[in-house]
Amino acid sequence: MLVYAVRHAESLTNAGQDDGLNTGLSPLGKRQVQALVRRFGAAQITAVYSSPYLRCIETAVPIAGALHFPVRLRSELCEYHHLDAGTPADINLDPIDMIVKRHADLLPCPDDPGPFEWPPADEPDAGVIARTKAFAAYLKKRWQNPQDTVLIISHGSPIARLVEAWLIDQPGPWFRFIIDNGAVTALRCHEGVSSLVCLNEISHLQGLPPPQHAHFQEDGSIKPVPAPGCW
Repeated sequence: MLVYAVRHAESLTNAGQDDGLNTGLSPLGKRQVQALVRRFGAAQITAVYSSPYLRCIETAVPIAGALHFPVRLRSELCEYHHLDAGTPADINLDPIDMIVKRHADLLPCPDDPGPFEWPPADEPDAGVIARTKAFAAYLKKRWQNPQDTVLIISHGSPIARLVEAWLIDQPGPWFRFIIDNGAVTALRCHEGVSSLVCLNEISHLQGLPPPQHAHFQEDGSIKPVPAPGCW
């Protein structure tokens, strides 16, 4: 089976136009979504999964709509906020039934027995590591046909940890994998062998202005030095 893991398109927070934890997409982010729709619109996708955050929903729904699929929400794909334990913060996420009511193309993942609870804003490192490991194991068990191909829309940190969970048992440093807005990472599991096919691939975004904190330039080349504020 094959997994395409996509970081949500540029959000208003990424663009420095808002400081909320659950903002929608910036104007550039919406253009990135259209590039993703063109990239995946004719792909043979089996299922689409997403984080419940608005920036992920606004990225996932147009792609899934082009594929004529609903989007399955999973708590394991939630953002990780890197906040110290006890830090007061409102993640601004409604219960799943309220989110689904606002978006006709969303549904609670039918394979998830629940309860559908979102990780707290001050979730420890061990929490995001555990949930991404659990989601990697779920995918490998659920989609065992070699032709199964799933699309995931999540955030930079959970995707980086999902790559680790897919490949190795022990997590590495936080900055081990770079994941840009709208970038595609592909993972494969075939005959018991798990592999990383590509990481942070952005060919579909060439011709668009790079996000302020992107690791790539407009022509697709990589910046030797990351922009200030890059995680």
